[in-house]
Amino acid sequence: MNIQAYIESGILEEYVLGTVSPQEKQEVECMSHIYPEIKEELLRTENALEEYALKHQTPPPASLKESIFARLEFDSEIETNHETNSAQAAGTQEEIRLNDGVEHVRPVNTDNGKVIADVFERPEVETREVTPIWAKIAVAAAILLAVFAGWSAMQMSEYRRGNEQLAAELGSLKGEVAGMKSSLAYSEALAGMYRDPSYKVVKLAGMPKSPESAVAAFWNQQTNEVMLDVQNLPAPPAGKQYQLWTIVDNKPVDVGVLDNEFSGKVLRMKNTKPGAVAFAITLEKEGGVPSPTMEEMYVMGKVS
Repeated sequence: MNIQAYIESGILEEYVLGTVSPQEKQEVECMSHIYPEIKEELLRTENALEEYALKHQTPPPASLKESIFARLEFDSEIETNHETNSAQAAGTQEEIRLNDGVEHVRPVNTDNGKVIADVFERPEVETREVTPIWAKIAVAAAILLAVFAGWSAMQMSEYRRGNEQLAAELGSLKGEVAGMKSSLAYSEALAGMYRDPSYKVVKLAGMPKSPESAVAAFWNQQTNEVMLDVQNLPAPPAGKQYQLWTIVDNKPVDVGVLDNEFSGKVLRMKNTKPGAVAFAITLEKEGGVPSPTMEEMYVMGKVS
């Protein structure tokens, strides 16, 4: 198994972000147990995500607690002592009319029986509805829970956005790393051929059709292998493709068509015949032709 290719596939980042399917999740966990390199990369990715989340986390606003408790209005303790009404009149009096026609008032003897003044009148007592303290605590808890639930939802949304941003950054970083590896391999391949004495370097300069064009051909005179480094060539139009030729015994020999994605690559062409005296590139119809179109020659170089 190509462990490096598996790591660079992006499945470890998706596993950490929780976007993989159950089958892929099981696969990553199994592979991390089998291959220490995958486990190490997985831990590195998890640590990077955790550091990013901690770095960008948002603490609750300092005024959150005060704003919650400010909304709660607790009453003072329930008043339990009430004033009692007088059970008896301070002095119960009875009007007595004497024979002289003058009304006299005397106290009523209440020893044998109590006389209750205003027996049919009941004083109006102010009533007040008192909310139990546990009910207020329950309301406070509900409000607090609702506020924190909203705050948690906001945090989760920001956390997800952070994850998406981190995934994008990881993807961009992975692309940059891949590009650097490709560029490094390209440079190493060129340096190796320039240092290898078995390769003959042939410089192909631009022709009047395209004076700014430049190509380097590397011809292994022992194996007749041909490699190309396209330094500057216009992008071929649709339906067209560049074709390489060598001149052997005054006749053009087809060495193959160039890949249209030739920039930054060392192209491996077909082997040529021994005794090549020159190399040239023409623009032909896609797939190549048996004989070169001389009017469409872009570059040419002689073997020195």
